[in-house]
Amino acid sequence: MRKFLWLLLLLAPIAVSAVTSYEIEAAGNDEKFIINGEVFEAQTYCLGWDEGDRVVFLEGSPYGACASAKLYNLNRKETCDVWCE
Repeated sequence: MRKFLWLLLLLAPIAVSAVTSYEIEAAGNDEKFIINGEVFEAQTYCLGWDEGDRVVFLEGSPYGACASAKLYNLNRKETCDVWCE
């Protein structure tokens, strides 16, 4: 299922409206993000990701109930791996 979602996000951006997206509520130094009221920390850096960008969780939980997650930024059309805190 995750591979299908990943392919869907890359090849059919219009279909993304059916997938739940979350707004980055706060961003700091390309490495700390508050999404859905939870704190996520980039495993390296998510360069240019900013407050107001919309993301989809390809892996992990938007509720912070995970060790790590993979996010897809709908604005920048790129992924970033994060730690869930």
